[in-house]
Amino acid sequence: MKKLFSILIVIFCLIPQSIGYCCTSAIFSGKVTADGRPIIWKNRDSNFNHNRVAFVPVGNGIKYSFIYLSNSKEEPLEAWSGLNSAGFSIMNTVSYNIRQEGDETPDSMMDKEGIVMYDALAACATLEDFENLLDSLDKPMGLETNFGVIDAAGGAAYYEVNNYTWIKYDVNEAPEGYIIRSNYSFSGKPNAGQGYVRYDNASQLISQHIEEGKKIDVRFIMDGLSRSYWQSAFGLNPMENGNCFFIDRDFIPRKSSVAVTIVQGVNKQEDTSECVFWAALGYPPASQIVPMKVNCGDLIPQDMMGSGEHHFAAACERSLKRKADIFYLNFGDGKRYVDLDKVRPVLKEMRAAEDYIFDNFAPQLTREQLKEFYEKVEIR
Repeated sequence: MKKLFSILIVIFCLIPQSIGYCCTSAIFSGKVTADGRPIIWKNRDSNFNHNRVAFVPVGNGIKYSFIYLSNSKEEPLEAWSGLNSAGFSIMNTVSYNIRQEGDETPDSMMDKEGIVMYDALAACATLEDFENLLDSLDKPMGLETNFGVIDAAGGAAYYEVNNYTWIKYDVNEAPEGYIIRSNYSFSGKPNAGQGYVRYDNASQLISQHIEEGKKIDVRFIMDGLSRSYWQSAFGLNPMENGNCFFIDRDFIPRKSSVAVTIVQGVNKQEDTSECVFWAALGYPPASQIVPMKVNCGDLIPQDMMGSGEHHFAAACERSLKRKADIFYLNFGDGKRYVDLDKVRPVLKEMRAAEDYIFDNFAPQLTREQLKEFYEKVEIR
């Protein structure tokens, strides 16, 4: 086994490191979830390490109040996933193969995904509303992305969007009951883009879970996907083989991973107040996930929200300190290594902190019950 890992380390070192910042995501229909409601998941990768949760109330052009994941700064107003009071949720992954041939839109007009998602959360209640929003945007739209969307009317879909067109993939029509996207589009240029191994990682982990007769829930997504070091290209998990150092390459959680968001939706005729926005700020194996509700947006724990001059969230800053201890080789190629012996005790701590949350939280909690719940939760 030691010889095998030595060979793999050499192979990984020969592979150029990606210059893009990528994400891994999935939408699950109620066919495969534990409570029969849709779930939307995003593992966010970015060069912006400081993330926070923000709440926007109705008013000043905002039709629906919403909770969203934000960079820890106020401008521009960008959402990197979110949930609004109408039960509409949206997230995205950047696509590196969807730009049309001959499209020479300058970089200065690109990267508008966060702005579009912020505007969608403020104004959209259904997939149709979002489609109308896309159609109304000036062309070129400044977009190269896969948007994932669910609504309270039973809608669930991915939209692969470039500067001029979009294509819809309906999750309810997917034979497996879910759709995964990383950093390429199925409608884009074949064999181009990024995230093929991470896509396969997620696909194998999810299909195995379902084949074992299990249902998809928040805990599986957080522990079984966002924190999994399964590497599908070689069929191994270095965490399970007692390894210490390993190349940080093509895992779902990577050094560039800065947050996890999971949204539990509702089905038709169900109260949208039971939608839940879950977030873990920072490197997923070193961060704790916390549930939040839009109708109780003013109760969001302060540790998850920004404060001070730079709007840093305390939960994220603590995770970043743990991450620095995990990726402590800061010279030369050492920056590419994750110390799994450092990860193991941190994972144990995060899971222990989440035991109370998963045992005591329910989407049906009233405002008073949620307030009492937060008073008993320690965010690590």
